[in-house]
Amino acid sequence: MTPINSFTKSTIPFFYLFLAFVISVFGVCFIEKTKVSTKNDYYDLQYKASHIMQNSISVLKDYRIENNISINIDDDPNRTGIIGEDMTLLVTSVGNLQAKRTSTNPDFAALMVKFFKELDLKAGDHIAIGASGSFPALLIASLSAAQAMELKPLIIYSIGASNYGATIPGFTFIDMLRELNRQNIFDYKLLAVSLGGDHDLAQYMFFEESEAVFDQIAQSAAVTIIKEATLEKSIKKRMELYAGALGSNPMKVFINIGGASTNFGATEASLIFPNGLSKSPPRVLSSPVKGLIFEYSQSGIPVIHLLNIKDLAMKNKIPVDPIPIPQLGTSGVFFHFKYRMDYLAIFSGLTIFILITGYREKKAKKRSGEKL
Repeated sequence: MTPINSFTKSTIPFFYLFLAFVISVFGVCFIEKTKVSTKNDYYDLQYKASHIMQNSISVLKDYRIENNISINIDDDPNRTGIIGEDMTLLVTSVGNLQAKRTSTNPDFAALMVKFFKELDLKAGDHIAIGASGSFPALLIASLSAAQAMELKPLIIYSIGASNYGATIPGFTFIDMLRELNRQNIFDYKLLAVSLGGDHDLAQYMFFEESEAVFDQIAQSAAVTIIKEATLEKSIKKRMELYAGALGSNPMKVFINIGGASTNFGATEASLIFPNGLSKSPPRVLSSPVKGLIFEYSQSGIPVIHLLNIKDLAMKNKIPVDPIPIPQLGTSGVFFHFKYRMDYLAIFSGLTIFILITGYREKKAKKRSGEKL
């Protein structure tokens, strides 16, 4: 009968296990050296989109300077002009400055092209965008990619923003898009606007006078204002507006930018919705306030969810909070990477050969010693 403790002992001596570990570490380092980067097949489109975004940011920076809207270089060391103020009448929630600065990188326009190509979008396809004021740079990135690929975006914008987003009255995305239209960067218009914030009605704000300012800004957009009594009705109104604008055309993707409750939802499940491109819902919800990311994903429409930006950047080889912003077309999002598999096969075979041969020789010597 086999002793119980025999099962707790490795049949391979510790020395060989340690040797395998050391060889593996060196092997990983060696194989990493064989990695070859190749431009994506759609590199030129990515570059075009990122260049459009770069030009857009430059135009908006000039607009700020011309209109005496100062740029805080401590908050915006790259002087993009697209970083808002910390606390204003338009702030609805807490935001992360590092994430906001990361989002100003034109690489995000290249990332949107990557997502659109993964969905096989073609010129003339309709895309829907629901955005809060929290990440105006990502809204510009999405429109830059849409322009590069000749897509047709339908945009509903919520004025409320987290810290350092589009938080400056007179420089919300409504103003930004108007200037970009004037400078012939984009010819896109907003489909509708809402106030954003609690219940999508700018309730329970930090300042008493905020709601009046929100109303004034919404009126200035000169488009449909969504101001429903409940969050559920506000979600349904958005779906009606998108459907009306689409007509018989299919919605190819819904893009959520930021954390507006109408888009993001007001459920615990919203917090675990996957970042980036999602072609199927992580779970099925029956909540009336599950938000458009669930409404559309559950109906079979892909969703691009742009939140938790630092994580999104790292996963897609975009630098986090770089100073200065890298040269266009150089970051990992423009490339795909391959390893020399022949080297990997040789290394794996050699490692196995060395371990097995060494172990057999030791066993053979041990047997010879026992016979003597």
